[in-house]
Amino acid sequence: MIERLLQFQKEDFLELHQAVEEDSIILFLGAGLAKMYDCPLWHEMAKKLVKVLLESKMVSYAQADFLVKEADVECRKVISICYSICKSENQLNKYEDAIRKMVNRLDTNKVEQVYSQIFSINPKAYLTTNIDLGIKKFCTLHPSHNQRIYDCTLPSDIEIIKQIEFKIFKDGNIIYLHGNCENISNAILPVQRYLEYYADEGGFLQGLFSNVRGFMIFLGYGLREWDVIERIYKIHKASRGVGKEWTACILTPIFTHELTKFELEKYYYESFGVKPVPYIIDDNGYREVHRVLENLIKAIDKSRPTPYEVIEEIEEGLKYAR
Repeated sequence: MIERLLQFQKEDFLELHQAVEEDSIILFLGAGLAKMYDCPLWHEMAKKLVKVLLESKMVSYAQADFLVKEADVECRKVISICYSICKSENQLNKYEDAIRKMVNRLDTNKVEQVYSQIFSINPKAYLTTNIDLGIKKFCTLHPSHNQRIYDCTLPSDIEIIKQIEFKIFKDGNIIYLHGNCENISNAILPVQRYLEYYADEGGFLQGLFSNVRGFMIFLGYGLREWDVIERIYKIHKASRGVGKEWTACILTPIFTHELTKFELEKYYYESFGVKPVPYIIDDNGYREVHRVLENLIKAIDKSRPTPYEVIEEIEEGLKYAR
């Protein structure tokens, strides 16, 4: 029987509780989380961009038909093609306006519901590859004394981060790793920008990730987004050398039909320090994140017994009752 809720294994609680005790949890937030307050996923964004190009007569109907079908397979490639076409037609404003429109339609109540759960975990820092302003909007409604928001694609923020020697993983700081829609021209969306960014010729990302210490929890990343995590690991490994530098787990949404693939691929991801923990979204879709977060909050609460301790106590009681 496949569990419908995320379930941590018994051995996971020790690492989670230790991370809480050491104040070393870092949350890494992906598109699956933003979907909870109506932001589009990659393939949805790609299809909407194609529609904009078709309406603007930058692509033919036949080209649009191909790109829409391709978006379900290679969504980032389609976004990059749309970017390149707009750039060649001197209409990058159409591309940028379309992206802004897609990620700015935030349901305030849903944003509140999602991030009230996220912030109750109280990690030492939040990283995100999302470009929407959901987390920033929540912080505006609930200001924190020491909390800072950094955009790693903004030259002024890059300079500040360098000046403080990359010591930003603290105080609940928020780090937009790929930029956000306030600075859309620098956001890491097209493949061209993605490859240049992670080539890291200036060494900025190496400096950033060499300062990561703790237990990193990836939330909202699907099977198609593993390359982000892989690149982050490689940058970190190159900065820190050999040995166990950090531990991470990824809580990822999958459909039942993806389970076999997931079970095989997890051996690969575990080989570079990331433990995959899937949760099934067949019944509730991305709304399942709320129950996953409830489970995570319970799992890191050291004042509560773990489910395994409860079972052990029951079994011990039954032993004496016989």
